[in-house]
Amino acid sequence: MNADVSGGGQLDARCVWIVDGGPRAPRRLPPGEPSCVIAVDRGLAHTLQLGLRPHVVVGDFDSVDAAMLERTRDQWPDLVVQRHDRHKAHSDLDLALSFAWGLDPAEIALLGGGGGRLDHMMISVTMLARPYYAALPLAAYIGASVVRAATAGFRLQLPIDDGNLLTLLAVGGTASLHTSGLRWNLTGATPLASGASLGLSNELTEPEAHVRVQAGTVLAIQTHGKPLP
Repeated sequence: MNADVSGGGQLDARCVWIVDGGPRAPRRLPPGEPSCVIAVDRGLAHTLQLGLRPHVVVGDFDSVDAAMLERTRDQWPDLVVQRHDRHKAHSDLDLALSFAWGLDPAEIALLGGGGGRLDHMMISVTMLARPYYAALPLAAYIGASVVRAATAGFRLQLPIDDGNLLTLLAVGGTASLHTSGLRWNLTGATPLASGASLGLSNELTEPEAHVRVQAGTVLAIQTHGKPLP
C-alpha cells in the first residue's frame, strides 16, 4: 500500500526495511527487495553501503555524516528527513519503528549488525515485544540471528532457513505457548516465565516450526548452529 507522508509524497509500504544505526553494518538481509527503506541516523551509511536506496532518514543525527546526508538529499530530492531533538524521550530506533508503524506496512524488517552497547542492544530487542509492534508482520535481522515477537492470539511461522536453533523468551510476564516442529515442544501445561531459561536453545526438527501464543508475549530468536547433542 502507499502512504502519504508530509514533505515526501507517497511511500510504498508493501515491504519496509529499517536499517539500524549501530556500529556494525547488517550481516544478514531478508529475502526479496524492499519497497521502502528507513535509515536510522548512522544507518544511512549502512544503507548506502548495502547498495539500497533510502526513502526516509530518522534520528537526532548525532552520528550521521552531515555531508553524506546532503549528498543523499541531492541525489534523491524526495527523501523524507525526520530530524528529532537530541534530548528526546525515545531512541532513534523507537522513532523509526513508530514511523514505520504509521505507514500500516504489509511487511517490515529491521536490519542491525549487532555489537555496540549492551543496554542499547537489550532495549532494541525487547522493544519488539511491545503489543503494537508484536502485532506487526515484523522480523528483525540482528547480527547472525532473526528475531520475531508475538503476543496473545498470534501465531509465528519460523522457517528453518532462518536458523535451526530457537530460543523462546517471555517478556513482561509469564507466557502460555503451544509449539510444534521443535525437539522439545511446549504446551499450555508448561508456562514460560519471564526471564526463564526453559525456552533456551531448542532445535527445529521440521522445515518450519510454529509457535501459537495463548497468553503473554514472547520473543522467538533463531540462530544457525550445530545440532544439539
